[in-house]
Amino acid sequence: MRTYELYLIQEDITKTYFGREFLLFDLFTRFAQSRSLSEKKVLYKQMKYITLPLQVMKLHHKMEQALRTYEKYERNDYMHIVSNGNVYGEVSIKSQYIRMYTSGNVELETAIFEVLRKCEMTFLAMDYESKQYGWLNPLKQVRTYI
Repeated sequence: MRTYELYLIQEDITKTYFGREFLLFDLFTRFAQSRSLSEKKVLYKQMKYITLPLQVMKLHHKMEQALRTYEKYERNDYMHIVSNGNVYGEVSIKSQYIRMYTSGNVELETAIFEVLRKCEMTFLAMDYESKQYGWLNPLKQVRTYI
């Protein structure tokens, strides 16, 4: 099973850290793995500073529209659950982040990422276990000529 956490990053931070996403990934990883309350508080403040709150109702609506095409789809409060043959997924949408569990082929996670990509431009998706991360909608590099 693959687990992703997605955060909506402020646009100026996105531009600053484009190409250096490993620094953001390191911040979120340290927060997830920290056992020290004082360290967690400092890291949480840093995370809060660079992230934006999610438009929860809008995301639920868009997610429901996209996922109800699957045979076995249900929604419980903040959780969307899909099980369809060899595909299984859970998406929980909180006010600060989205957590997604998927198994089977990547069709479902691709569909979910596509919904989120269309909703907001600066989602950063991270899989801590496999140490993979990236933007759902990468910025285009602006070339400046002198």
